[in-house]
Amino acid sequence: MLKLNISPEKILPLLKNTLLPAFLFGAAVIGFYATNPLAENGLLTLHSLFYVLCFGSFLILLYFDTRKPVFFILTTLLSYIFINYIKKESGETFQTSTEYLHLCFFAPINLIVFYFLPEGKLLQKDNVWLLLSVFAQFAIAEKLSKVGLAPNWNIDTAAFSGLNSLSLILFSIMLIAFFIRSSLTGSIGETALFFAGFEIFLGFYYAFLPSAITIFFSAAILTIFIAIIQDIYHTTYSDILTGLSSRKAFVINAKNFPLKYSVGIVCIDDYDKLGQVFGRSGQNALTKMIANRITETEVDNQVYRYTPDEFVIIFKKEDKNEGFDRLEKIRRAIASAEFILGHHKKPLKLTVSCAVSEKKRSDANTFEVLVRAHKALQKTYKFTQNVTSKA
Repeated sequence: MLKLNISPEKILPLLKNTLLPAFLFGAAVIGFYATNPLAENGLLTLHSLFYVLCFGSFLILLYFDTRKPVFFILTTLLSYIFINYIKKESGETFQTSTEYLHLCFFAPINLIVFYFLPEGKLLQKDNVWLLLSVFAQFAIAEKLSKVGLAPNWNIDTAAFSGLNSLSLILFSIMLIAFFIRSSLTGSIGETALFFAGFEIFLGFYYAFLPSAITIFFSAAILTIFIAIIQDIYHTTYSDILTGLSSRKAFVINAKNFPLKYSVGIVCIDDYDKLGQVFGRSGQNALTKMIANRITETEVDNQVYRYTPDEFVIIFKKEDKNEGFDRLEKIRRAIASAEFILGHHKKPLKLTVSCAVSEKKRSDANTFEVLVRAHKALQKTYKFTQNVTSKA
């Protein structure tokens, strides 16, 4: 009998989510060492690109009403503005100025806070307080700077570095925390923010060199900008838990289905009960295992996760009899499998119920076919489970 187990999450982020941010990071480092000092025209171009990308990122996040990583970008933007301002005002001694010491202290702290900021909507009153807290820090730093107070914990005057010892410790803590979190989640956004945080750190570290700030901060915001676009595309077309196509993808693709097709539904039996017994994490793990089993069995047609407990399959150019046979194969494969969850030594037996309906000439769209399949499924559920029915 086949036994299925959910493998532990990889320690390192997924390669596909790491490749592009790592490439941009490597390009920034190589470009910095190869071109330093960068020509004035190049600096001006990157300087303009930085502000354009910041503005573009904000507009995209505002349009999709997404809070993360707006405040991370805001901290990056303010850091970039103030570094350049302090360097202009203080000249070669900027590293010992109280304003710069405060910036090196508050920047990593804010980046850590906003990296771990939960997902949420941007257009909410609570976010106003977050915005005010950022500006309050700069106001406090300005007041302390006027009386000559600054967090200057330094073993030696950092002639080789734009950071004192305390700031190096804070940035090191930041990067370690970012790496651990991004490694555990492997998400597009958090992986990109890890590399962006590393680039911001290098911008501070080499701040005494003319081109370092512009190159590394521009690379950081470019990394974030690309990740925002990737993440929006991924969340629109993919289900985060299973990696299957999402309900939104089904709605978008529905207009491109062929003239002849059948719609199949695979519904996890006793889904709510699984959540009560094994908790949310256990329920998610079992859902992911069932999704993997479905895709292993059905390799010819696209599978969508339509609702938390339902998967929809479009059997292109097949009638409901052919779709029925395919669903029966899926149902039997899941019913005959043993699912091992976490530390539970005893394997679990899970079942699914299925229904199929084919496209008729009278159907105006795919959703009428889907509704018919749903009705057949609900009718079956009145009597039994672990069966496949036709509409």
